[in-house]
Amino acid sequence: MFELTNLYYSIYLVVVFLSVLLINYVGGLKIDFRKAMFALLPVILVFVAWDILATELGHWEFGIDKMLGIVIINQPIEELAFFIAVPLFYIAVWESAKKYLS
Repeated sequence: MFELTNLYYSIYLVVVFLSVLLINYVGGLKIDFRKAMFALLPVILVFVAWDILATELGHWEFGIDKMLGIVIINQPIEELAFFIAVPLFYIAVWESAKKYLS
């Protein structure tokens, strides 16, 4: 049964990504998202591969019943979105710190 608790992780990721957009556009930064994704892609691929392997080997598992239930390879869509949203957030925070603290 689908409950509101299934949305918590997804809501968190949406808030993180919206924060990136707010920091970037309202905060006056000009983060080049294509360059950021190009820089993050190798790291994303390594960690997603690691997650897939570790899940297959039984080292850990995801509480799919507490997520949306959309799974790609053996990864919930939220886990894949995490590897994009959170690093982008930290890039935005880093760029903000450089802009406002220098």
